[in-house]
Amino acid sequence: MAARAIWKGAIALGKQHVGVKFYSAIEDRSVHFHLLHEKDRAPVQQHIVRKDTGEDVPKEEMRKAYAVGPNTAVILQPDEIEKLVPPESREIEITRFVPPDALGDQWYERPYYLGPDGDEDGYFALGEAMQRKEVIGIARWVMRKKRYLGAISVVDGYLVMTTLRRAEQVLSFSGIEPGRAATPQANEFKLAEQLVKSIEADFDPQQWQNEYRERLCKLIEAKARGEKIKPVRAKKKRAEGSLADSLKASIAAAREKKVA
Repeated sequence: MAARAIWKGAIALGKQHVGVKFYSAIEDRSVHFHLLHEKDRAPVQQHIVRKDTGEDVPKEEMRKAYAVGPNTAVILQPDEIEKLVPPESREIEITRFVPPDALGDQWYERPYYLGPDGDEDGYFALGEAMQRKEVIGIARWVMRKKRYLGAISVVDGYLVMTTLRRAEQVLSFSGIEPGRAATPQANEFKLAEQLVKSIEADFDPQQWQNEYRERLCKLIEAKARGEKIKPVRAKKKRAEGSLADSLKASIAAAREKKVA
């Protein structure tokens, strides 16, 4: 089954425009449940009701309010909010190119694959130029009534757009540290190096499965067949010792795993 584009736009680079299609690069694999009434298994649904009376409130009678104090709020009318929505556009404006290490992991949010939409020569030329220059493009665009900021990178010759968080969303280390005044002891540093070396390996994403989802799916499948499944008992957590003891135990466990 061919991938389905979720949005179309055009990357604007000066006077040049390169048509692209957005494709989801990730998929929600969460297990979603339906809600039923326990008594007779009838489906149930949620309603928006008044807190004081419990009566249903029609959508057209709802208003959004922002609290500005314990007992004070600013009420916004639908037309007031609508006027703030950015105008529709298919243009993806690259505002600048920066080195990849200019952005840390905390800035990245959701990835999309960008496929060519008509102008394949321009698409791959842009990707090749970015690879040679070793840069990523900082872009902004409007999609579905919302303005986005993103980073365009190149993966295996194809363009990838990852939405970025805004400056007010990203927190600094202020208040998280102690700082680096305390220098690790030589023996602890050596043990830490040994631990890093003992579990060095290539990254294989297939190894990291969602164990809770797998157990949940097995439970659902077993119940659908009328079977019972034994619950998994959680392992008891061992008492924590010093950093050196923890590192030694980790190194020993890693070596045992490699031997096995």
